[in-house]
Amino acid sequence: MFDLIDECGRDLKRYGYTVKSLDRFGISEATLSVKSKEDSKKIGLAIGDYFIFNSPFIYELGKENEDMLVELLSKKLKFVLKAMNLTKSSKVLIIGLGNPDIASDRLGKEVFDNIEINPLDKNNHVFKFCPNIFFSTGIDTLEMVKMFVKELKVDYVIIVDSLTTSQIARLGTSFQLTTSGMTPGSGVNRFGSRICRESVGVPCISFGVPFMIYSSSLSGRDEDEVDIILAPKDIREDVKLAGEIIASAIKEVVK
Repeated sequence: MFDLIDECGRDLKRYGYTVKSLDRFGISEATLSVKSKEDSKKIGLAIGDYFIFNSPFIYELGKENEDMLVELLSKKLKFVLKAMNLTKSSKVLIIGLGNPDIASDRLGKEVFDNIEINPLDKNNHVFKFCPNIFFSTGIDTLEMVKMFVKELKVDYVIIVDSLTTSQIARLGTSFQLTTSGMTPGSGVNRFGSRICRESVGVPCISFGVPFMIYSSSLSGRDEDEVDIILAPKDIREDVKLAGEIIASAIKEVVK
């Protein structure tokens, strides 16, 4: 299974996939729009728009690099919301997926912790929750999301989770934003129910960064025997920084 769109093993250029260099800090932007059921089936990706900002030196070049990534992500989120006719005052539910007790899988929790809300303000339009994993709660995350969407009457959902990759260099450096929603646990072959417009009734935008890698990518073993290993050793600080970057980008748009 793959999480990053350009690791699907297909020649995506024939489907409109493009990559461009942004000429600062080595950052590049990859874009793909899956528009038809036929293309969706061929590629193995749900219908929607996909954007990846690859920032290979994010943990080395400091605040200027971080600020630029925040700006790029916030601009892309604004672009996506505008295309969906959503505004700054639209009600949004922010969901931090993953297992907060595992360093590489707590990206959702880091973003959750960095989003401030005003629950006592009658005009509050930002809501958030961190559901933990099915094996800890026994509750399908999708069912919780559907309940909150209905009760809070939110206009759209933002989902955040750690992803997997097949390339060491992309650990913590590829920031993916999609309009196709997200399947909890897909990267570790523990499939939950997909959270998307079709399943919850409102647009679902996802953010993800890979912090796990397939062991077969390192050993050359058959992918059918794949395990997931956690890397690098200083993963906690990297996840924390990535969470702060994504949260800052979201706050630029929704607050």
